[in-house]
This record gives sequence, structure tokens and C-alpha cells, in this order.
Amino acid sequence: MQIEQQEIIIRLMHVNLKGRLDANSVLALKDLWRTYDEHGQHNILLDLHQVDFIDSIGISTLVNGLKQCRAKGGDLRLIGLQPSARAVFELMMLDRVFEIFETREEALKGF
Repeated sequence: MQIEQQEIIIRLMHVNLKGRLDANSVLALKDLWRTYDEHGQHNILLDLHQVDFIDSIGISTLVNGLKQCRAKGGDLRLIGLQPSARAVFELMMLDRVFEIFETREEALKGF
């Protein structure tokens, strides 16, 4: 999995993931959560437009990241879920837990 990141507003990170978000790749994302927490960055836009597969470990990692952000007064917003991933999020009712947007511009509103 490839991870690209960009700070777009002070303490607001835009993270673009590419590839699969699964048991083999979540360690990099967990490390990223840890780094952000250490640096006080608790508002994250996670762009999933180029993620073609998310397994249960990947979803668990996203939920943990959301909990971590919200515990510090921040938020983790998802952008561009692929239809198959969106269906899983809806089935698990995670679309009621995460704020999910189609574009970065929509996700930025309210920060």
C-alpha cells in the first residue's frame, strides 16, 4: 500500500491511500496514527478513492483511528469510498459512525 500525506490546514492532514487496506498493510497506517497522535494532529481526511479492497482488519484500523482522533477532540473523515467498501460500511452501520464524503472540498466543510 502507498501512503501520501499533505498538511492542508494547520493540524489537518489529508492522507491519500492507494492499493489494499488489509492485514498486510495496516501496520503502516497504525504507525501513521501513532505519529499524528505524537504531533497533536487529530483532524484527518482519509482519501480512499484509490483503495480497491478493505478487509475487516482494515476497517478495524479505521475505527481505531477514528476513536483516537475523537478522543483528542478531532475527527477522521473518509473520502471516496468505492461502492463495494461503501456497501460494507452501510451493512455494518459504520456510515452512521464515520462522516463519508465524495470530495475533499465537501469533507473540509466544518473544520
